[in-house]
Amino acid sequence: MKTSVFDVFASRVLEVYHVDTEAFWSAVMAPFLSNTTVISLIKHKRVGLELMTLFKELDLERKRFLKEYSTSWGSDVNQWKSLLKKEEYFKDAYPIYAFLVIWMDHQNMTHQLSKFGDLLRAVMYGIAGYGILDVIVDEKNFSPVELLCAHQLIAEYETTILNTFGVSKANLFILHHIRNQFLNSEIKEKSCRMIKSPYIKEYPIECGFKAAHLLTPFMLSLEQLNKSHLTDDYFRVFFLFGAVIQIIDDLKDLEDDLSIGHFSYITLDSDALIQFKKGRKPRDIARSLLGDEKRLQDIYHNCSEMIDQAMVMLQTLEDDLLARIVHVTDLRLKAFFRNELNATYAV
Repeated sequence: MKTSVFDVFASRVLEVYHVDTEAFWSAVMAPFLSNTTVISLIKHKRVGLELMTLFKELDLERKRFLKEYSTSWGSDVNQWKSLLKKEEYFKDAYPIYAFLVIWMDHQNMTHQLSKFGDLLRAVMYGIAGYGILDVIVDEKNFSPVELLCAHQLIAEYETTILNTFGVSKANLFILHHIRNQFLNSEIKEKSCRMIKSPYIKEYPIECGFKAAHLLTPFMLSLEQLNKSHLTDDYFRVFFLFGAVIQIIDDLKDLEDDLSIGHFSYITLDSDALIQFKKGRKPRDIARSLLGDEKRLQDIYHNCSEMIDQAMVMLQTLEDDLLARIVHVTDLRLKAFFRNELNATYAV
């Protein structure tokens, strides 16, 4: 039987990483660096290509895996518009799980690395289930079949990942907390639609609650590392830099969000709702918000503060490797504001 990409993913990541550690990090960070030189690009070109090839193979395996799973539903879940809209969730997840491999390697989690294929199968269920659910609850006439299948995928995800990490009080709490954060955020968001933004300007960390499932494997590793007492601290770290990623996505999706009456964090302290109720086009409201330099600077400042808070916490937790992910998030933030919003202050 042909070996699955899921089962060799960890070994291939580690092979690339251990051959040239610095080139690995350079390849990961290069897309976000404005001062990347031709020489530095050549230096890590091979590593970057190997990682890109691996992620592409993983994406093809993901599609095959989910297609096979959804055969009993009489369709290919990969073709559902609800999942196609969230394909970037998978693309964002692949480098995160490459980080996870390296993190586990540094933590000497040999047993978990040997089961990394099952871990990947679990998170593919989870990303698909949460992604579909996230999209269809935004639709007026959603498909009952897709709603039910989303819950089935989430159930598969939780069962598979607990079989991988073990069922314990600590792990059950983590999964329950992640699910509750997602659902509570969605309920609050939908309750506020057409009325107000569900967010509070002084509490941007809430923006990170919905994507926590992507980071479940890190959290489920804590018990085996005898760090269960640090669960709340790690949750806060992930919510902080996860919120930055969500805010970047909200900036990208501003017009689409406004078109369905969702007023994201970007709209706080604006007249967007008034303009929306007056019948102004979402495109024009979005342009006005994105043209507000003071607003963008405040958002950038809040995101930078969350990055700094996460870095300070990781210093206290003595987790330098995980700080690399936060650093990449910081680079992504700066690159987006610099390249997409022409912000000269994003340096």
